[in-house]
Amino acid sequence: MYMELHPQVLKAVGMMAGVSFPDLSPGEARSTLREKVALLNQPLVPLRRVMDLYPAGPGGPVPLRIYVPLTAPDDEPLPVVVYFHGGGWTIGSHDTVEPQCRYMANAARAIFVSVEYRLAPEHKFPAAFEDCQWAVRWVHDNADEIGVDPARIAVAGDSAGGNLTAVTAQQLRDTGPRLSAQVLICPITNLIFDTPSYEENAEGPVLTRRMQERWVENYLDDAALRYDPRVSPLQASDFSGLPPATVITASHDPLRDEGIAYGERLAAAGVPLRQRNWEGYTHLFPSMGGYVDAAFEALDFAAEGLRNAFDV
Repeated sequence: MYMELHPQVLKAVGMMAGVSFPDLSPGEARSTLREKVALLNQPLVPLRRVMDLYPAGPGGPVPLRIYVPLTAPDDEPLPVVVYFHGGGWTIGSHDTVEPQCRYMANAARAIFVSVEYRLAPEHKFPAAFEDCQWAVRWVHDNADEIGVDPARIAVAGDSAGGNLTAVTAQQLRDTGPRLSAQVLICPITNLIFDTPSYEENAEGPVLTRRMQERWVENYLDDAALRYDPRVSPLQASDFSGLPPATVITASHDPLRDEGIAYGERLAAAGVPLRQRNWEGYTHLFPSMGGYVDAAFEALDFAAEGLRNAFDV
């Protein structure tokens, strides 16, 4: 039975009324997203330390924001999670995921490194794809500088960031560094848009089919790339040897079925999997902690998967 939206989600969705991201310029969409996130998300929790770094990446400086949890010891390296924000490869920043990164850093007892990869349409594929892999390698190679354990690195992300998480895990499987875990929150795993959840939730709320089509137009120069595993990780032929995964999906999300299918492919390949679909919730509900109690439930579910992988 198709459950109705939870009343808390309905209230949160009301904060987005009147916003049509596909009709905005990239600059307007980025500004609007920051405003809405500030309204929807939970207050910032305290941390031991926050640092901004700007190391030189494949296409210029890549802004990294490092979140050190309250539990961080003075003389012991912590596990680290490299986090990729969502926003259809077009919008999003450190600020739009800072509440979640702060919360999960404390909950997972790990350092989080948020990555501001290059955005479309100014920077088409493979810019974001390259920046995210580079960021993981940079964290590994500079572990001492930021106080992390290079043997305990995970990747995580939401929506388009979940997509970048999945393709990064696939790409690094053979080249290294070795990853301890991956966390996919409402991820984009297939750019074909042919699932029942795309029909059920084509008009949203929060994410619509029209929005997704616009994001893909921004990200890709060639429509044929939709079938490339570097863009649609569900199209990969080999899922063996990938890091243990936590996959979070939501019933009222166009991306629900492809997220579930990705988890099924991982499990079929013998990859340890923790997967849950939240009934009555919508795309990116974990970023609605100012209104939605289940946001914290989902973030705790993600953090538990990380703690299990890191053995902390």
